[in-house]
Amino acid sequence: MAILALPVALMSGTTGKIVGRVTEIANGEPLIGVNIIVEGTSLGAAADIDGYYVILNVRPGTYILRATMIGYKNVIQKNVKVLIDLNTTIDFFMEMSTLQGEEVVVIAREPAVKLDATSTTFRIGSDQIEQLQVEEFDDLLSLQAGVYEGHFRGGRSNEVMYIIDGIPMNDAYSGDALFELDNDMIEQVEVISGTFNAEYGQAMSGIINVVTKEGQQNFEGKVSYFMGNYFSTNTNLYYYIDKFHPTAIQNIKFNLSGPVIGLGNKLTFFALGRLYKNDGWIYGQRLFMPSDSSDFTGDRDNPYIESSGDKEYVPMNPNQELTLNGKLTYRLSSHDKISVSSLYQKKDFREYEQLFKYNPDGNYQRASIDYQNSIQYNHIFTSGTFVVVNLSQMFSKYGQYVYADTNDSRYVPLSYLTGTGATGFSTGGMRMWQHRRSNLTNVAKLDLTSQITKQQKIDVGVSYKSYKLWLHEKYLYFDENDSLRVAPQSGSYNNAYTHNPHEIAAYIQDKIEIGEMIINAGLRYDFFNPDGVVLDQYYDTRTANRIKAHSSSQISPRFGIAYPISDEGVIHFSYGHFFQVPSFEYLYVNPEFEVSLIQIAGDQPPRGRFNAMGNAELKPQKTVQYELGFKQALTSDLTIELTGFNKDIRDLISQETRNDVYGGKFWRFINKDYANVKGVTIALEQLQRRAGSFGFSIDYTYQVATGNASDPNDEWLNQGQDPPIQGEKKRQPLDWDQTHSLNASVTTTQSGFHISLIGKLGSGTPYTRSSPRYSNRILNGERKPTTMTIDLNLTKDIQLGGSTLHPYLKIYNLLDARNNKEVFKSSGSAEYAYEMNFETYIGIRTQEEYFTRPDYYYKPRRIIVGISFGF
Repeated sequence: MAILALPVALMSGTTGKIVGRVTEIANGEPLIGVNIIVEGTSLGAAADIDGYYVILNVRPGTYILRATMIGYKNVIQKNVKVLIDLNTTIDFFMEMSTLQGEEVVVIAREPAVKLDATSTTFRIGSDQIEQLQVEEFDDLLSLQAGVYEGHFRGGRSNEVMYIIDGIPMNDAYSGDALFELDNDMIEQVEVISGTFNAEYGQAMSGIINVVTKEGQQNFEGKVSYFMGNYFSTNTNLYYYIDKFHPTAIQNIKFNLSGPVIGLGNKLTFFALGRLYKNDGWIYGQRLFMPSDSSDFTGDRDNPYIESSGDKEYVPMNPNQELTLNGKLTYRLSSHDKISVSSLYQKKDFREYEQLFKYNPDGNYQRASIDYQNSIQYNHIFTSGTFVVVNLSQMFSKYGQYVYADTNDSRYVPLSYLTGTGATGFSTGGMRMWQHRRSNLTNVAKLDLTSQITKQQKIDVGVSYKSYKLWLHEKYLYFDENDSLRVAPQSGSYNNAYTHNPHEIAAYIQDKIEIGEMIINAGLRYDFFNPDGVVLDQYYDTRTANRIKAHSSSQISPRFGIAYPISDEGVIHFSYGHFFQVPSFEYLYVNPEFEVSLIQIAGDQPPRGRFNAMGNAELKPQKTVQYELGFKQALTSDLTIELTGFNKDIRDLISQETRNDVYGGKFWRFINKDYANVKGVTIALEQLQRRAGSFGFSIDYTYQVATGNASDPNDEWLNQGQDPPIQGEKKRQPLDWDQTHSLNASVTTTQSGFHISLIGKLGSGTPYTRSSPRYSNRILNGERKPTTMTIDLNLTKDIQLGGSTLHPYLKIYNLLDARNNKEVFKSSGSAEYAYEMNFETYIGIRTQEEYFTRPDYYYKPRRIIVGISFGF
């Protein structure tokens, strides 16, 4: 009870457990007091009266175990793999010794089926990442069955919790992942797409739990560099892509780990740095500058056009990232360890907008800086009980603007963009909003784990998390004297707020082993104080009283069972209630509750919608989910898995349309939307045990994801149609409903060459047909075309003494498939739009070029050539 009273938070699973039994090889009798040591660590245990032992708090990775007892040969078990949140069973068979120091070496074999997994979980370690040779962290996630572009089993994309070393790493404002991890940082990653234990909160669809590397007792490191570009034969679609520039994509990276000299093995370090540049695959041309003015309202055959651009080809979706990561681990004693870690990331990027193809400097620049510092203290009370305390601070800053300075002389009136009379490409002008926000998050965490009996392990945790969220977005305009001004704070075009919400949570998780059966049962409590205000009435927001928003809380039960049906087969069932506080952007948008009767045409706020209104009393969204699965080893290396699942989702964020007494219309966020997802997954996996063998995995998912709305802003979008559209009452396919998906990968090592082939095939997602000559509108009643990609990775090992040189080649979208991301709603194709036949095009270039949309397709073929040096 004293521990539960501490104002600190739960610690997500970052360790595994080694269990087993020690017996005498001659008669099978248990041996009492045999010492089992995890080499290279201070962890170990002694066998009890029945010969059983338990070692808790083992970081994921591959280890060597040593069993010793006077009068018996030492037994060494190599290649012992530990996975997050799971048991690794290693039994020892001891033989009496006639000579001192005799040893028996055994190579442990990883079982093909983990018998204590109670839900669908995908775990992959650093060695498997090297086999797959994928470049980005998102490439790992896309290999998981039921995951489609950040949507886990049909949920919305911000329903996933990203965790790094036990610390949640989501952007509180948007719900997205805060960092883009480098694969060389990862020791092991756990992806949970089914139900999950009570230790995990603020997620409804999935958990991505990453344990990063820490320094070892020996020095090791790697330096790598690659370069490349996009190369496609679709030159009519991708402007300037026929000009192959081998350095358009560049990446330089290093990592180094080992002991700090002079302190023995007590203090170790891990450090990583990465600089990445990608010019993107969509280019424009600087024919115009934002200061250029044009007029197409007069003689269309001879319009007035200013063109002062340098005619340079310009990347339209570039991205540049700097990542720095460091970790110091100090082993105070055999029972105490402290880790200090830091992660920093800076990004500069742009997002493509068709309008600015020939006026690229008129589009928004985007920049972010994110960092996280943490201290973790780990104390072992006994071999069966340990505690982890974690203190962390995260800061994120984001900016979106054309020019950072509000007084920049390069700003020109909005009429340069919207007042030319053109219906096509921009010939001048720029976006006029500036959006900035930051978030400071402080987290204190504690997690206590105790193996109270041989059959029962208890985890308890409590939590506290505080935020300081700041936002300021403002519109720039020119007054009647042609002077640049910032919109007044009293209006809808200048919004600012600072809020300090906080969360408290507690959980208890019980893992019970009854014979071979595993039961996971847990209960979680969450409390959220939004630190916001709401109005006492909304028919006159100008005179309404502001009242403090109420807090919310909920209790979430979780249950899972795994029942082995053979020594290499298991059936599992899991059920749970999962809650998630809405992303903060929906709580606080439009902080002054302003309803404007006039909207400036052509320029929406960067992150919001005109006259959208936040709601600090939004309730947590809720998912009730269950799944039933079966996994069986067909051979020692080949497994088959079958899983069925169902999700009922309620209180999703939506909007209601309101009218005030002054004739204004606004849209207030509320809990209204609902959805259901059901499906089945079948998977085959062949482990690659050794060089020369083949490993493969293949999974197929059939899934139906339906709901009454896909986007919280759907009501605003519907009311903006002419005529306005009534929102759906019944469930229809959601925007990301991919009914059929197939993932496959093959890995092998032949004569020092590591080869991996990764393929993905997916049925088309839905869209809503609409056209000037087509009135039978059915929400998401049509389907986009099927998509398919194949990636090839090839690496060669060249030994140089104790070091290794790795030249490699990676080709993404090997066949250069034209996969539709979007389609024209009138035709169902990205190739053409029916509205071209009914609209008069006014502007530069041609109507056909304006309707040629490279952003409606996924990435074309990408070729990477690189080399790494490991030592």
